[in-house]
Amino acid sequence: MRRVLPLLLLAALFVARGAARASEQSKRLATRGLVAFHAGQYPKALEVFDQAVAADDRDARAHYYRAMTRERLDDMAGAASDLKAALAAQPDFDEAALELGIVLVQMGQFSEALAPLQQARNLAQQDAQASLFLGIARLRLDQAAAALNDFERAGKDPQWARAAQYYQGVASYRLGDWDKAESHFRSVTSESPGSDMGREAVAFLAKIHAGETPKYHLYGAVGFQYDSNVVLAPSNAAIVSQLSISQQADGRATLNFGGTYVPWHNDWVQLTVGYDAYQSVHLKLSEFNIQDHRGSIEAAANAGPLRLGILGKYDYYLLQTKSFLQEATALPWVVVPEGKLGRTELSYRMRRRDFKKSDFFVRDAFNHAADFKQYLYLGSPDRYLSVGYRFDREDPVINDRRLAPGQIDPNSFAYDGNEVNAGFGWTLPEAIFGELGYRYRHERYAAQSNGRRDEVHEVVAALTKRLDAHLDLTAAYLGTINNSNNVLFDYERHIGSLALEVRF
Repeated sequence: MRRVLPLLLLAALFVARGAARASEQSKRLATRGLVAFHAGQYPKALEVFDQAVAADDRDARAHYYRAMTRERLDDMAGAASDLKAALAAQPDFDEAALELGIVLVQMGQFSEALAPLQQARNLAQQDAQASLFLGIARLRLDQAAAALNDFERAGKDPQWARAAQYYQGVASYRLGDWDKAESHFRSVTSESPGSDMGREAVAFLAKIHAGETPKYHLYGAVGFQYDSNVVLAPSNAAIVSQLSISQQADGRATLNFGGTYVPWHNDWVQLTVGYDAYQSVHLKLSEFNIQDHRGSIEAAANAGPLRLGILGKYDYYLLQTKSFLQEATALPWVVVPEGKLGRTELSYRMRRRDFKKSDFFVRDAFNHAADFKQYLYLGSPDRYLSVGYRFDREDPVINDRRLAPGQIDPNSFAYDGNEVNAGFGWTLPEAIFGELGYRYRHERYAAQSNGRRDEVHEVVAALTKRLDAHLDLTAAYLGTINNSNNVLFDYERHIGSLALEVRF
């Protein structure tokens, strides 16, 4: 043992000296490569940087300089590989993070570009450039509202102000804010009418004045869900046995598709019509297969600092292949933007349900709901905290001609509900967007003889990975616990889902 220890120490010393020599050689070669690089001799510089990387593969600067050279030679894939290696060797290498983000944007890998560009903003001197490219990546990922904040941040630096102004116009155009879009594009055309951005701004202005907007939006999704309690069976085992409920859980495939169309708009009002279709197919409990067809129309307007509108929609449901329910909804709403701080949303919903299946005639009702929700942005609209309150009232519609003798009194389903809710959204590593929400409801059924009271706890969590500009993968969980002083309405339900969505 006494002989082994000195030998190990000696070996470690030789390894350390070898690594030091390799690092020194890499640095000398990198210096020679920079001379060729600044002279515009990129092929020669690449040869020298290849030698520097070969001398010390953990030299972050050697990888960084080789990446810059590969960019000049239009080898974007090679540049991205070197920049990733530089960051692996030196994770706080913020200059490399900026270049990696820019290269990934140029390669069209927008989701992957988000994390390095956010890291790049750690350095004040490159904050504006990183924010500009971060905004471009988000714009390509259809995150126009978040991109707008990035462009505003980039515009504070005079070096990037013109590009930021142009892209602010593009983001506002995507959001349907024609007045702001026109203002930004006019600034670009007045400052640099002959530039590429100036010509593009002129083209956008022509579209705005001609009433040309992105009119169509199509989407579709396929998914699979596992539902622990399809039939909403009570939690009480004795009640379940008494009601002869043999199976509660099942899996189901889901399919939905739809689209929206903007038939008309002007500088402050936009009209949108839409259609959605949904179908669920259970593995075993096929009697619970649901199909929904929904038509909608919405008018939205900019009214000074406010954005307001009214949404109307009509749903027609089929249970298996038979008519089950029709539902009409009117929902006026108001959004109060609060700049970078957040926004306030107010709405009122009136819904009328008309069941087609005789067993459910007692559930025909109007429902009135008033909503308040406050969003607090944590740097951008896709990072937020929210709190809200809802009051709703269920008013049954009694039609004596439709009720069978001895049927349950519809008034027993009348209730007043109070709800508080909270939510949290954040962009996670690997460009994954996470959402977490909780709501608590208290429902009071005054007409029921036992004075029924329900307390509902609901948790929803979702992770969405944007695979490219048109494709999302979402994993979600919905959990509901309904505690009631009437054991018939005491139940738990847990739903897990995985869905793939495409948009055009």
